Amino acid sequence: MATARRAPVRVNPHKMLIVPLLLVAAVSLGTAPATRVACGLCEQADRFVRLQTVTTDSRPVNSQRFTHPFALSAEDWKSILTELHVQHQAEGLLLPVPPGPVVPAFTEEEVSYLSVTLSKAFAQAQPNEWVVFGLSRATSQGLTEVTTGGGYVDGSLLHIVLANYRKAVSMPGTRQLLWERPLRPDAGSAYDLVAGNHQTIVRDAGFVAGLLSSAPSELAIAYQALLLGEPAAASETEKSSAANQLPIRPPTIIAPPLSIEDRLQVLKRLQAQGLITEEEYRAKKQQVLDQF
Repeated sequence: MATARRAPVRVNPHKMLIVPLLLVAAVSLGTAPATRVACGLCEQADRFVRLQTVTTDSRPVNSQRFTHPFALSAEDWKSILTELHVQHQAEGLLLPVPPGPVVPAFTEEEVSYLSVTLSKAFAQAQPNEWVVFGLSRATSQGLTEVTTGGGYVDGSLLHIVLANYRKAVSMPGTRQLLWERPLRPDAGSAYDLVAGNHQTIVRDAGFVAGLLSSAPSELAIAYQALLLGEPAAASETEKSSAANQLPIRPPTIIAPPLSIEDRLQVLKRLQAQGLITEEEYRAKKQQVLDQF
């Protein structure tokens, strides 16, 4: 009896390539970091602000423990958030596309939400916890734009990390992944934070950049000087330009100075919130009055 010949098995080379990539992605992502909800408004269907335990790949190299809890009023958070600006990165090799215009990072509605929820979350954050956020909105093309990032306080500096900005996603799984890992940038073109008054771009953020992601954009903010409307040193922009390694000076946002009355009110809030001592309050108050 003749033996039936078995048909040769055809292997799709593309499938052979996809499987290892998926395995690498799964290993690199690992288990989602532990999180906890900070307030009732902090966890919604299209936005969130939550507390996330620091992991090995999300711990900045310049800080072992964050200066948390951190008390700052919603009003002061609104002032900080309105000073955040972004710019689309330059891209292209053969036909380079210049950077886009500098625009506010958040809309007025987003600032209103974040100012309240970040105030509540930072007040509860522990030294081993990030405060992370996510925002999503539908586009006219039927896609979803996702913005994610986080923040922490290290001494006198407030750090804001922008991992994904207005990232267009079409698959629910991708959106869910960014929702669970807001500090991990997705591949593709992105926006950079732009330094303004009392803000410095941090290039060596200490994040582990994997095969499917790159280091996020990070900004260090001297929040006390920013809230008090103190004049920025002329060297701040030059330092930011040197850190960016750009041939020309990057655009810098210069905010109008606060009035004497506004600066005294902010100074009193900082003292009442325990962010400056009584001695520091008196010294800074005298400095403000001396400029009158």
